[in-house]
Amino acid sequence: METTFFLIMGWCGTGYPGWLRDLLKKWPPPPPDPEPWRHISLIVLGLVAGLIGGHFFSNAIVENQFFAGQRAIAAGLFAFGVSNMATGIASSLKR
Repeated sequence: METTFFLIMGWCGTGYPGWLRDLLKKWPPPPPDPEPWRHISLIVLGLVAGLIGGHFFSNAIVENQFFAGQRAIAAGLFAFGVSNMATGIASSLKR
């Protein structure tokens, strides 16, 4: 169950740059990219980064009393952040 939660948070942390700008300026949306493997690879990177980040953080705070009762939420937020940073760096490097 925790693994699924980390995967979901990793997926939610995956964004692509300029999505709001594209939504507001270009209506109707442009045709889809003929090579979607770049977007798919970013999604997979976000899933993996969220899973790894969540598990590492969850294991690091097991005995910490500061996170008592909130371990899943804190680890999920960490998974979201790791996924967001990893996909942000990867999307800026692919240009």
